[in-house]
Amino acid sequence: MTSFEDDENFGSYSVVGSFPKDFGYGPEDQDELASSDNKPRILLLGLRRSGKSSIQKVVFHKMSPNETLFLESTNKIVKDDISNSSFVQFQIWDFPGQIDFFDPAFDSEVLFGHCGALVFVIDAQDDYMEALGKLHMTVTRAYKVCLDG
Repeated sequence: MTSFEDDENFGSYSVVGSFPKDFGYGPEDQDELASSDNKPRILLLGLRRSGKSSIQKVVFHKMSPNETLFLESTNKIVKDDISNSSFVQFQIWDFPGQIDFFDPAFDSEVLFGHCGALVFVIDAQDDYMEALGKLHMTVTRAYKVCLDG
């Protein structure tokens, strides 16, 4: 009769992620798990100075809300990987407010195709009619891409 102590892998399963790779519990290459294609994508959209980056910094990077007053304006798409654990892994794409992603130069399929969530920030202290119009156009475009895809 064989005891557990005789097994060469005895005790190695007490460490998280220590199952042998040939058990078939995940991809052979762990880098594949970390690639952006496998992670859900959250898009942060809204008009300029609506608070998109501030919200992201407070929620995911433990920045004080008062500190966000000194953040620079976002002038390009910022991709941020959030990997708090093996279960919580996603990307946040923070878009500058001045980007017109309805321009034919932008590929809507790539932008909205792998989107897990779309967060559209509206500043309550600004004139919100322009923001509501852009929100409507954004949701309509995203919905069309999801229907076609």
